[in-house]
Amino acid sequence: MPNARLFQHPASTSQPPPQDFFNVYQELIKASDGILSIHISSKLSGTYESAVVAAKKLMPEGRQIEVVDSLSVTMGLGLLVIEAARMARAGVSLSELFEKTKLMVPDIHLLGFFDTLKYLALGGRIGKAKAMLGSVLDVKPILTVKDGEYMPISQVRNRARAADRLFEFVSKATNIKNLSVIYSTTPDEAQTLAERLGSVFPREQIVISQLSSALGVHGGPGVLFVAMRASMPGLAR
Repeated sequence: MPNARLFQHPASTSQPPPQDFFNVYQELIKASDGILSIHISSKLSGTYESAVVAAKKLMPEGRQIEVVDSLSVTMGLGLLVIEAARMARAGVSLSELFEKTKLMVPDIHLLGFFDTLKYLALGGRIGKAKAMLGSVLDVKPILTVKDGEYMPISQVRNRARAADRLFEFVSKATNIKNLSVIYSTTPDEAQTLAERLGSVFPREQIVISQLSSALGVHGGPGVLFVAMRASMPGLAR
């Protein structure tokens, strides 16, 4: 069985080392006034710390590099990047861009479900959701990201009810600025949810995104999440 080792040794991921960031920053700074570098939650990855180390290494050379901990993942991070890029194109200075981006972090909210939590557990990214590992088979754990790590909210019996929960979550938000639906292996399901959410937020502005391979390793098949920048009374990010 030539592929037996694939099952014995699950796929894993690792953050880029500081030198990788240093090399990229060094090239980018040649053609820019400064760099705003936004990254996955420091509670879930060492990527942010690698970026900070590299930025500090270049600082003595008079380079302005600002590093932001998104305290989020996937399109929670993505929505920050999209808005920061819009502001940068509008001519906002780097220092102001840095401050405005940090102020947006508390307005980013994620909610979603997994077919199983075993992939998060294997990768060590499970956080406080570890309490749900013993859940009954076929129960779908509903998680949010709070203070940069996964937090259990509830659990439901099937995917249809889980999708209802995501719709209810978005429906309760106010002042929605950006909205995204994220999936790992079920694009039709994501499309259906996005169409349904069109009654809450303009459908043409809802971004449908597939988990990257790195995040897919930790989420596994069947992941479905929503991410939004909005006001959410009663639920901290």
